[in-house]
Amino acid sequence: MNRVLLVMLVAAPIAFILDLTGSASPTIVFILSAVGLIPLASLIGHGTEELAHYTGPRLGGLLNATLGNAAELIITVFAIRAGLLELVIASITGSILGNLLLVLGLSLLLGGIKNGIQFFDRRQAGLNATLLVLAVVVLLIPSFFDRALVEVPSSELLFNEGVAVIIIILYGLSVLYGLTAKAPETAHATVPADTPATDANAPTADVTVREPADVTTARWSLRTSALVLLGATIGTAILSETLIGAVEPVVLALGLTEFFLGLIIIPLVGNVAEHLVAVQV
Repeated sequence: MNRVLLVMLVAAPIAFILDLTGSASPTIVFILSAVGLIPLASLIGHGTEELAHYTGPRLGGLLNATLGNAAELIITVFAIRAGLLELVIASITGSILGNLLLVLGLSLLLGGIKNGIQFFDRRQAGLNATLLVLAVVVLLIPSFFDRALVEVPSSELLFNEGVAVIIIILYGLSVLYGLTAKAPETAHATVPADTPATDANAPTADVTVREPADVTTARWSLRTSALVLLGATIGTAILSETLIGAVEPVVLALGLTEFFLGLIIIPLVGNVAEHLVAVQV
């Protein structure tokens, strides 16, 4: 973790103490909580990556897929408990838009400027695009049947729960595919059958060469990785409750809406460290 994030981490205990003692306005507590959550989310990401070195690529991939968004998930859970459903809906929407537009756009732009033409795994890109389309369709389905189900609340709840289960199943299958699918070949070349093998000037077609991935080693021990991950998760849970508790006073004090906070602020707080890493990579 760099120095900037270490300095930001100091905001976490300060926000908790101010909220516990009630010696500061909810706006200050909200801002300090948001600032403190950024390095905690980064620690969760680093701890998960380091732990993946010891668990192997398959289990490591599962850990990255599930715990990588732990900060945002914890914030969402506390928001639901507080009854801030509009904030939750907006945060999910903001997270999708941020990843698809802001992060992807910056990654492609800066990556292209630095590296020129970039290459991606066609199968993985196609899978992600398909899952995205399915997720959008599934999210829209309840709206299509809203008029028919509004008169029967129990049916509407059952319908939405069924849609939620479908989304979870799709996610689980995508993770399973990512863990079991064979990696693409690092290089391959197709040569016409009638071309002698010894002819150095023979034309080739469909030549694709990929550089091998960089081999990284763990910087933390297994115990350190687990303790950092555990501590950061606990800290995120505590600070998330502090953040959500200050939402309503902040909305009244600043004249903002829950939708704005959820669409812009919450996704950035929970994912800013992950976003920066994605652009750097």
